[in-house]
Amino acid sequence: MAKERKPAKTQRVTIKDVAAAARVSPMTVSNVLNGKHQFVSERTRKIVEREIDRLNYRIQQHARSLRVSHRRSVGIVIVDEAASFLSDHFNAHVVAGLSNVLSRHDHTLTVHGISQSQFSKSVLIRNFAVDGFCVILSGPETRRAEIVAELVRLDQPVVLLQEVVAPPTADVCIVRQDDAGGGRLIADHLAARRLQSYLIVTPQQQWPAIEQRVVGFRQALADAGNSPTVDVIQAAGEDFDAVQVVLAAYLENHPMPDAIVGTNDRIAISSMALLKARDVAIPAEVRVTGFNGFESRRYASPLLTTVLSPAYDMGAKAAELMLQRFETGAFPVREVVFPVQLAPGETT
Repeated sequence: MAKERKPAKTQRVTIKDVAAAARVSPMTVSNVLNGKHQFVSERTRKIVEREIDRLNYRIQQHARSLRVSHRRSVGIVIVDEAASFLSDHFNAHVVAGLSNVLSRHDHTLTVHGISQSQFSKSVLIRNFAVDGFCVILSGPETRRAEIVAELVRLDQPVVLLQEVVAPPTADVCIVRQDDAGGGRLIADHLAARRLQSYLIVTPQQQWPAIEQRVVGFRQALADAGNSPTVDVIQAAGEDFDAVQVVLAAYLENHPMPDAIVGTNDRIAISSMALLKARDVAIPAEVRVTGFNGFESRRYASPLLTTVLSPAYDMGAKAAELMLQRFETGAFPVREVVFPVQLAPGETT
């Protein structure tokens, strides 16, 4: 059997190297890279994709430059373990802001949801199908840093949304809201009511924004000189049933807290439903707060106290920054932080 041809370690892998390794023509590799799967059998496609991954093939910079004027497209990658990632109101608002601004400037938006473990295998990442990336990251800080480093190696402009780790290069900028400040607003609001026990409900999946909300909440209580009991529980997901399961389990073994702090509105509203089913009066017996303040908050009764998120504006700003980067060759700023606002309701 003939030995498999491998490129020299000191050379950039080319499309011909991939073709030789997969024993197909360069045109076949090109068809796979460009999503023209109607011209390639399923078996051949899998062989080519395997060799692309093994050889760590990346489209060459000069080839990208030749095509950049034809794509006029931005990709948003949402690193989320949930298949229904666009059902999250925050994600949906960011995508809407991005899409509307890009559309007005004759650019398209490609939306891709992917888990942490599959990030490197994303077709959007591998094939350079876009001119720049907007990314919403989740997971531990170390894994997020690894993904950012991988994005930097792609040599394309990147806007990180809701990330708090400083970008390592000038071609990466951050757009986020002041989540730690929002946590402090909630804590100050509740502390004024002289409460003695708090329960914070978070999702199991690690989102930097939610981590910041908890940090800000705890810090504000400490700064106020209060020493209440603060428990934190994690729901397996952010959906209605997952939140109710973990909250019910907590209440089986703990006294009712003075306040339940949902780290987003979905979690808060799910908690409210469980309390109401148990005839627990809100806010007379338990205060409840949320975070983000999207339209769904208005469907809750009583009206939820929350923090208003400028998610749509953040998406729009990310698009504007990316367009400026395309025009001038550099981002005008390294970071944009949007302020947040407390929206008192009837639950506190």
